[in-house]
Amino acid sequence: MFSVASPQGDLALSSEEFQVKLEGCPSQTTYGAYFSAIFSVLVQDNCRVLQGLAQKSGQASLPAQLHVRAEKHGALYHPASLELIWSGGTSSRYALLVAISGAGQNALHREACVLHALHDSYDHPYLPRNLGLLEHRGMTFLLASWFSNFHEFHVDAQGGLSLWDHDLGVRHIPDDLAGQVFFQASRILTLYVDTQSGACIHPWSHAAGDFIVRMDDHGVDVQLSTARGHDPYIPDNSLASLFAFFLDLALRMRLDRVDGVGEWVWLDKNFLAAAVTGFFATVAERGGGETPLRILSRVLSSFTHQELLEGHAGILDGFSTNELAVIIPRVEMHCRELAGMLQRMKFQAGLNEDCFLR
Repeated sequence: MFSVASPQGDLALSSEEFQVKLEGCPSQTTYGAYFSAIFSVLVQDNCRVLQGLAQKSGQASLPAQLHVRAEKHGALYHPASLELIWSGGTSSRYALLVAISGAGQNALHREACVLHALHDSYDHPYLPRNLGLLEHRGMTFLLASWFSNFHEFHVDAQGGLSLWDHDLGVRHIPDDLAGQVFFQASRILTLYVDTQSGACIHPWSHAAGDFIVRMDDHGVDVQLSTARGHDPYIPDNSLASLFAFFLDLALRMRLDRVDGVGEWVWLDKNFLAAAVTGFFATVAERGGGETPLRILSRVLSSFTHQELLEGHAGILDGFSTNELAVIIPRVEMHCRELAGMLQRMKFQAGLNEDCFLR
């Protein structure tokens, strides 16, 4: 069974729609060719991939049904979900990232290596697990674990956040929970920072749906759907690299596209405040003695808004032209707001610079 996921539910494709080209695919690959390649890679070599997934799912036999959903389309990948359904009603779901272009395939190879390395180096549950990289029909496929009931979120036309829930439809995220989303997103990024070298996960983007959210009666939980790179911004200078990480985090938290595909917009400073709080709380949580990350956390409040502004010179080339069109007119005020937040956090903690966050 093949379908296209949407907030209105799964959309079945007619025979004519299988001839429609994938959105954003430079090679003009059709939905029919896309689904055919996915099915072929799963069943080749006597269903080797499906047998491996059945084993991971604790099943002794192949699934009775397979449901492949095209989840979205990006600049580099065309992700799908695989739902394996057994005759007794048991089901398991996995992610399959599909790269068709040369640039996409190169990026997917790198992404697979980064995910593998991060799972080896960090004992955190916030990233999908790389289950295998496959090549077939001139395409590259990355098989990964799936975060059930997690969905993309995006800013809406009113400046609030909406959860793009493909099971229950688009839902508004209340303001108090929206702050928690940004706190947790910042926490996840800070947990994956190498406290000595300054290596960190970057780049990432709200507009690309990199952070995903589960919202229920207990609140919100956040996961990171991928990691494209994990390197220091500035090799051989850990403090400068960590400073760049913090400034980049603060900027990217304020950028999204309306409903994920519309115009680029600048998010309210309350989202920034939640992210900054998440950064400092996580540095304190990690402990670890006198690391460069803890040193940075103590001295950040000493930076003036002008010094913060000057620090952006080394990171702005990591943003697209459309992103810069939103950032440049606002970056000075952003630095004033950021400096004020750092000062208030220091004051509220009742600590001086030498013992900040001890």
